[in-house]
Amino acid sequence: MFKLKKGDKVAIVAPSGQIGGKEPIEKALAYLQSLGLEPIFGQHLFKQNRYMAGSDADRAADINAAFANPEIKTIFCARAAAGATRILPLIDYNTARQNPKPLIGFCDNAALMTALWQKSGITSLNGFLLTYDFKNGAPTDLVKTQFESWLSGKAPLFKSGTCVQAGTARGTLLPINLSVLMRLAGTPYFPDLRDTILVLEDVHERVHKIDLMLQQLKQQPHFNAISGLLFGDWTDCAGDAEDGAVDDCLDDFLQGVDVPVIKNFNFGHTPERFVLPLGAKAQINAAQTELQILSE
Repeated sequence: MFKLKKGDKVAIVAPSGQIGGKEPIEKALAYLQSLGLEPIFGQHLFKQNRYMAGSDADRAADINAAFANPEIKTIFCARAAAGATRILPLIDYNTARQNPKPLIGFCDNAALMTALWQKSGITSLNGFLLTYDFKNGAPTDLVKTQFESWLSGKAPLFKSGTCVQAGTARGTLLPINLSVLMRLAGTPYFPDLRDTILVLEDVHERVHKIDLMLQQLKQQPHFNAISGLLFGDWTDCAGDAEDGAVDDCLDDFLQGVDVPVIKNFNFGHTPERFVLPLGAKAQINAAQTELQILSE
């Protein structure tokens, strides 16, 4: 599904934070062009509305236009930050379902990825972002290697972390920022958790808030039917002494959870991270700390 060839047109959209102009993505555009791809800008790509890239209607229109255009083979998000949840009611999920193509982005963009999977059955790619990965000029070797592997149609084998609860399981992979996931709770876009392998991470969150979000997740419909859990990086997540550490939150959360679990998995807001397909079928072997993609 992710395979691209030279000459393919790819849409550049901003469903979340604003970029304000071409400069923040110039190096990323040059990189995509070096791969033989032809970037096509969304009509409202450079608009600004507070922290967002134009109005909700503007941002949704660019997404809908990209799905409706048969010449567009993949959709790249320019930036994450915040705002994607606001446009979810405005997305044309029927058109997306009829013209499936992956969305590629990171962090807040995963709200849109999750809604597209939930409503249209579309698999996206989470962990590569045009602004974030080119802020120092180029992606790290791991991100670049993984991204280009996906674009060539090859799924990497992911091996990382520490086994917490051994076992093997299969399910639909759902790699997502914890706070982004919980912003979907109570909406029609929260994912069906049955037979999912959750990959959770977060950034700049207080430890007690991570604790509360994990407990909220545990109370969502069908949480007891998940297949597996991988905990990624908790970047710059701190708290007061009374909060404890993130590991304390995870240990508490895992009480009564009987599925294979890996922690310290290489996914999150770090320069070197895996690029994971949200919505793909996958298998986890916790004892071997391995994640294998079964289909894209």
